Amino acid sequence: MIGVGALIAGAMLGAGRRAEAVSAQPFMTAVPAPGARIESAELQGNRILMRLSGGEGDELVIVDANSGRLLGRVRLRSGP
Repeated sequence: MIGVGALIAGAMLGAGRRAEAVSAQPFMTAVPAPGARIESAELQGNRILMRLSGGEGDELVIVDANSGRLLGRVRLRSGP
């Protein structure tokens, strides 16, 4: 009985470590935005929302927090 308990506990601990290793993979990404600077950034679920400002105006950039993949960009225009 103790042996079965030890096997189950070992399997659970091993599965937890494998899941951590998969989900904690670091990434590096680049967002092309010459002359821009990050005004703010926040994490919403599995997405990173960054507000950039620069010579071409303000922009919102959405990046997947798990993979670093660029999901979208929204340029903010002032005027018509």
